[in-house]
Amino acid sequence: MTAALRAPLAGVLAGVLSVAWAAHAADDAPFVTPQHDVDVTYVMASPDPSRPQVRQRMRWSGQQQRQRVDPEGSATFMVTDYRTRLLTVVDMAHRARTTIPAPGPALSAPGQRAAGVWARGPSMVVAGQPCIVWHATDTDGRASDVCYTDDGVMLQVVRDGRVLVQADSLARVAQPDPVFAIPDGLTEVRAAHP
Repeated sequence: MTAALRAPLAGVLAGVLSVAWAAHAADDAPFVTPQHDVDVTYVMASPDPSRPQVRQRMRWSGQQQRQRVDPEGSATFMVTDYRTRLLTVVDMAHRARTTIPAPGPALSAPGQRAAGVWARGPSMVVAGQPCIVWHATDTDGRASDVCYTDDGVMLQVVRDGRVLVQADSLARVAQPDPVFAIPDGLTEVRAAHP
């Protein structure tokens, strides 16, 4: 995969952070996949000091069980199909696409609570929406506080006291099927293997 295709994958990490926990089921754990169609805009910390924050839009279709992530100002977007467990990176500037297995050990289906060990924290409001902070440790052993709505929408991720991802808008509106369609006529680019 070219650097132009790899770079936007960093944005996907926010979406899959919630599924990168230990593999056993949890009775007291959040829903980490939206239960309904949603359209969320996130502000994210950027590693680029000249641009301290970046934005991305995430849309979810409950019927298709697909997620689309559009980094702001990019001709690249990503579609994750939860049924096939595939992630397609679409680069419209080069009329190319790359399909790889979705990152993370598992994708939680709507209505299924997250696997792993979670500790319920306080309630808070982010982007005008109530959510519950859940304390968890990722597969790299790093502790994070992730705030989820009762219906599975991630609103904030905090690690080491720093907000990494925070929603600034959320709309629970129907998402039309074409939003998640992969355009025809794209060149298939094979992913580079390390």
